[in-house]
Amino acid sequence: MLPDALGRVRIRANIAGEVEVRAECDQLVYSGQILAVVEGEREIESLSVRRPSRVESIAVQTGDEVDAGALLMIVQEIDEGP
Repeated sequence: MLPDALGRVRIRANIAGEVEVRAECDQLVYSGQILAVVEGEREIESLSVRRPSRVESIAVQTGDEVDAGALLMIVQEIDEGP
């Protein structure tokens, strides 16, 4: 999950399954904080950010079924300064 030229990161599911959203729009999140969990048939995926960020938008709701590659949310990385 690399940022685009504007510092936005698109968080996508790597597996198909049911989503549990653990973040809210405009929430500030820190590195390693779990933003969403996707529970598939045989595995569970926890999705987090690598840098402090602000949640810009959320494309799913808790309980939604998603396919692998589905967009879950977009976050904006925050510049931590010098």
